[in-house]
Amino acid sequence: MGFGIYLYMPRTDQEIWQDILDGRETAWKNLVEKYKALIYTICLRAGLSMSDAADCFQHTWVSLYENRTRITDPSRLSAWLVTTTKREALRIRRRAAAMVDMEEDVQYADKALLPDELLEGLERQSLLENALKEIDPRCQKLLAEFFFAPEEKSYEEIASILGINSSSLGPIRRRCLERLKNKLIESGFPDVRKAEDEAL
Repeated sequence: MGFGIYLYMPRTDQEIWQDILDGRETAWKNLVEKYKALIYTICLRAGLSMSDAADCFQHTWVSLYENRTRITDPSRLSAWLVTTTKREALRIRRRAAAMVDMEEDVQYADKALLPDELLEGLERQSLLENALKEIDPRCQKLLAEFFFAPEEKSYEEIASILGINSSSLGPIRRRCLERLKNKLIESGFPDVRKAEDEAL
């Protein structure tokens, strides 16, 4: 079958959040599924045990639920989750250290816990992975062959894998990259936010 382009309509954070505000039961599940890997990654990078990471995960979502009426910009949900998870992970580490009277380690943990650069990197990775999932499957496959394959392939090899003419590959790739860029903009991808702020 050829490499046709067709419409694919994913749910943005804004749309999922509106579903939550409208009381749709599946909306929370969709949002949790979208960001669970990001939250658990932050918890584990912060040095939490699996049980403490599960507590941190739960408290982060409870906090979002409790603050749901205060969220004014759903496109920044990923940033809110990153910040809240970091704070919750630090709280859990402090509590654990206090239980064994390790005040010096707590002072060290305060400084060492997930530098902002690492958190921003984790957020970018999560947003990129989610954006890739939200473009149509054929664009996913094309971009995977170009950018995520273990070995670099020629245009002819990629065209053969996708079942299209190699002369069509360049224009299709540009369209797929544009779709990915638009998804990243919708999600508030940090690099895009920074570029927009600098342009103002």
